[in-house]
Amino acid sequence: MKVYLFIILNILFAFITCLNEDIVDMEIKYKIINYPLSSSNSNEDTFEPNLKLSEENAIIELESDFIITQISWTKKDSYKYNYLLGVFEGSNDPSFEQGIPIAIIKEKDDLDSINYLNIESPCSFKYLRYIPPNKNNTQIFPLKLYGHQKLITENLEDKKLFQATNLPLLLIHTQNSTEPGNDDKDVNCTITIINNGTIENFETAEIKVRGMSSSFAPKKPYRIKFSSKQKILNIKGKEKKWVLLANYYDRSLLRNVLAFKISELMNFSFTPRCQPVDVMMNGNFRGNYYICDKIDVISKNRIQIEELQMTDNSWPNVTGGYFLQIDARAGFGWGRPADTVDNFIFVTDKGIRGQIVLPKKDELTEEQEKYIKDKLNQFEDEIYNGTLDSIDLESYSKFFLVEEFCADPDHVYSSLYFTKDRNDDKFRFGPVWDFDLALDNDRRLIPTNEKPEFSFNYGSSSGTFKDLVKVLLANREAIEYIYDTWSNLCSTVLNETVLVEFLEEKKLILKESSELNFLKWDHYVEEGGWGRGWGFGFGRNGEDFETSVEVVKDYVHKRFDSLTNLLQNAVSLAN
Repeated sequence: MKVYLFIILNILFAFITCLNEDIVDMEIKYKIINYPLSSSNSNEDTFEPNLKLSEENAIIELESDFIITQISWTKKDSYKYNYLLGVFEGSNDPSFEQGIPIAIIKEKDDLDSINYLNIESPCSFKYLRYIPPNKNNTQIFPLKLYGHQKLITENLEDKKLFQATNLPLLLIHTQNSTEPGNDDKDVNCTITIINNGTIENFETAEIKVRGMSSSFAPKKPYRIKFSSKQKILNIKGKEKKWVLLANYYDRSLLRNVLAFKISELMNFSFTPRCQPVDVMMNGNFRGNYYICDKIDVISKNRIQIEELQMTDNSWPNVTGGYFLQIDARAGFGWGRPADTVDNFIFVTDKGIRGQIVLPKKDELTEEQEKYIKDKLNQFEDEIYNGTLDSIDLESYSKFFLVEEFCADPDHVYSSLYFTKDRNDDKFRFGPVWDFDLALDNDRRLIPTNEKPEFSFNYGSSSGTFKDLVKVLLANREAIEYIYDTWSNLCSTVLNETVLVEFLEEKKLILKESSELNFLKWDHYVEEGGWGRGWGFGFGRNGEDFETSVEVVKDYVHKRFDSLTNLLQNAVSLAN
């Protein structure tokens, strides 16, 4: 009995000692392996504290699970873009398909100097990897790791998961680290969103490159399709499909969201909702993005029209709903499988080109195709004949004003969306979309506020759609309705103060993220790559993020008066 009591007392003493034990960090031994794991891995049973990390697929296996608290490393490359924004990522699986970043290199240091990264993370890991900003360079060594094994009594509640900046961090880990390409193919992945130091979403999904001209930029935009509907950050409602807007051509990072803000102030039935995030893909830092509504979705939070079934082939069901787009590029693909391969392409009798976005081509019946094509030709004929029975002037007026206020170069060319709902004789316009080249960011339109005509006159057109808009603006009823809508908006909800305050608010939110974003992408400017390959080029951007925001503010300041003058002149010339 005494022996048992002695053992119990010793166990209690050991437990009390553990409760009072200070956490002591130690240098962590590790070995470098290659993934996928193979018999070629060297030093299978040898863990060392100080090794060279210089191979692209190198994985660090720790001798046990550790909470890492500090990393020291030495830069062995003088070219800053080969190490700035390099990421250290931890995992308990060598595939890293559920990896969690723990640090990012933000500072430029001297060659061969020892650099330290202090880590605060509640997670212990068996594996660590370094992901360089450029794929082919991992020259950091010697690499030293410090930390401790997790204690039962250790309080980790005050420690938060790593985020690169003040913004939420969206992590994408694709299957086998496959990079989505310009082939319109989905890649399986997991999506993790870290916000306020905790995981808000961890879901399986599919991802692919989206967009047309923007898909050719080094910084790709993406479409995400979750396996089930998800609520994202503070965006209302759950949806399966979302997009990541890259804003590569816009150094203010704010042109799209400013246009959406104007749409919101105008009370469109649906305005795309966005939240800024930092994005990492397979551990590689990709910069600032906006996660945003995918607009071609029928739901109570997005496009609110009847959803056509393949059995809806007679009156009145065949009358809607249809989601349509004017798009000169429809069906051409621009050197890659187009997003329009699933959509039916139409060309009106007078030559306007576009696509039926919903229903999809393989769900569109012959009866539905005939109905909507006839209705589009009727709409076109009525405009040319001076009647407005098939156009909803309220939605078109607001749509025209957003496009013209922002001087969207694609106003009559592409990304012009409208709907035809069931039992509704009118086409209704919106949502607005795609403004990264707007607000004086396209050389064809610059300087917008000094041009003698509406900005759509200086951009390209989808067939004869530019001509149709000119005819519509020459109609006195239409242009007076547009002008009255503008006057009412300016006297109530829309003014320079509101928009400038919005820009200032967003500038403060994005400041930290923008610094890392342009560490990642500004060398395309320095090396002659910003917007290269596009004949019309890009327009007014400042030398950095903050001066680019000032450029947009200056444009806003001038646009109220210049657009008012153009509208007044159009009213005076109308029939």
